[in-house]
Amino acid sequence: MTQREIEGIFKKRFEKINTAFDSVRLHFIEDDIRIFRVKVKKLQACLRLMDAAKGHPHSHQLPQKIVKLYKISGAIRTLQMQQSHVRNTLNEEQIVLPEVYLALMSNKILHHIETATKLISGSRPFEKSEIKLLHLLPHHLSPKTIGKFIASEEGILEKLLSPVFLTDKSFHAIRKLLKNLLYLFPYIETDISALSAYALLSNLENIDSFTKILGSFHDLNTAIACLHTECLNIEINENEKIVLRNIESTWIKERAAIHEKIYDQIHKIIASRRPAKFLAKWPVM
Repeated sequence: MTQREIEGIFKKRFEKINTAFDSVRLHFIEDDIRIFRVKVKKLQACLRLMDAAKGHPHSHQLPQKIVKLYKISGAIRTLQMQQSHVRNTLNEEQIVLPEVYLALMSNKILHHIETATKLISGSRPFEKSEIKLLHLLPHHLSPKTIGKFIASEEGILEKLLSPVFLTDKSFHAIRKLLKNLLYLFPYIETDISALSAYALLSNLENIDSFTKILGSFHDLNTAIACLHTECLNIEINENEKIVLRNIESTWIKERAAIHEKIYDQIHKIIASRRPAKFLAKWPVM
């Protein structure tokens, strides 16, 4: 990959981030925020790949303004999703909504939107960050370097899958690693079936399917944590407490069911590991 190709990739990534953020800043709608955050994650994945070719000890970092808006928009989306989770859960049982709790979510969303708005200036808020980052990129990226990066990621994945019992943090790390590979695959220029030591992770569809299961688990974990955290800070009557406890109970059961699916999938992935002679044939090693 030449310097011109690398610069082209990053200019395109910033173009997509700018377009996505233009949509976010209009109304801060949940789906627009999700798209913006995915674009940022794709930029971050590209930077991790570039780190494999860096000629200095410091890793490439996301611009701080993007990081701040990524975190604030993420907080807004978490609260919006929390409101949706609560309403959807209760609609199925026809129970009165916990109005005090939902009002707290709305107030926090407005506060975060005000904070985000103060960080925004001009029609292209990330232009200076883009110019600065382009000067720090490597001049080329060889197939050998890409191969070493993929092999390194594969080693990290193997370590994450190796414990008898995996933590929730491990699930999240596995999902992040696999999502990064999905984001980077267009730039790898190698058949993905030749890149994975696990047969069940040797095509994009299987990887995407597994990350969705892990994503559902993470969303429920976040929802439960948000429920606990926010309820510490507000006065709630007994009726609303009962409603919120029922919600928690429902989410815990749903999380347990997804947890079983994840372990079942992990067992299948591990069992699908290919022999060492296959790894020796990797074209980019």
